[in-house]
Amino acid sequence: MTQTEAPSYVDYSEYYDFAHFQKDDIPFFLDYARECGSPLLELACGTGRLIVPIAEAGYNITGIDLSAKMLSICRERVNRLGLSDRVSLVEANMTNFDLPEKQFALAYVPLRSFTHLFTQKDQLSCLHTTFAHLRPGGLFIVVVFALNFSVLAKDSEDSFRVLREFDLPDGNHVVQSQRFAKHDRAKQILYFEFKFEEKDRNGLMVRERTVPMDMRYTLRYELQLLMERAGFEVVDVFQDYEKRPFSGKYEIIMVGRKPNEK
Repeated sequence: MTQTEAPSYVDYSEYYDFAHFQKDDIPFFLDYARECGSPLLELACGTGRLIVPIAEAGYNITGIDLSAKMLSICRERVNRLGLSDRVSLVEANMTNFDLPEKQFALAYVPLRSFTHLFTQKDQLSCLHTTFAHLRPGGLFIVVVFALNFSVLAKDSEDSFRVLREFDLPDGNHVVQSQRFAKHDRAKQILYFEFKFEEKDRNGLMVRERTVPMDMRYTLRYELQLLMERAGFEVVDVFQDYEKRPFSGKYEIIMVGRKPNEK
């Protein structure tokens, strides 16, 4: 991250695909890919959860991510599926990347990854940088969570609660738990912790990891002002991947357009 006071990024690529198995946004982004055409740009692409189905649908896409380990998993998957001619992967920070391609038709930052930018300086840097990489008329989609205001009064949790359990390819079993650690109201940052407890087939503990999961919440009109300050025209705001208009809950899915040149 570009701000020294911001929470640090922690890689947990070994569990990422199992901890983030969301699929309901795939048809949504495929719809926009069909509308805009190639090339596409995905910020914080991770291990390729969205890149793979989009490339399989025939689109050329570039993915950037801060994690070399995530990109390694993504690259192996892309190569195994024979999609390397459609996919480019770049290790870069989404606040200040500089790619040779500056005419992307569609860019997006999915799965609330924009919440891992902890200052408005970083948020605006991401928006300005993406704006510069889009063709005139190109779209940029940002997904963040709609704040549940009960969180503002939430106390820190001493104990973890189980979120999910899953099996790894080697047969080891993992229990993923979460606890709410604290809330910085001045900086609008929620601090969570994920705990991964991995055991072998005999139930013996192999590894235990606790990973910080910190998110900065951004309100609907705050995000719109940031988008507009970066030069975008906000054309749609949805609350879910069914494209229902935003009502104050679920997600904030904001679609901005780079104006056509006059």
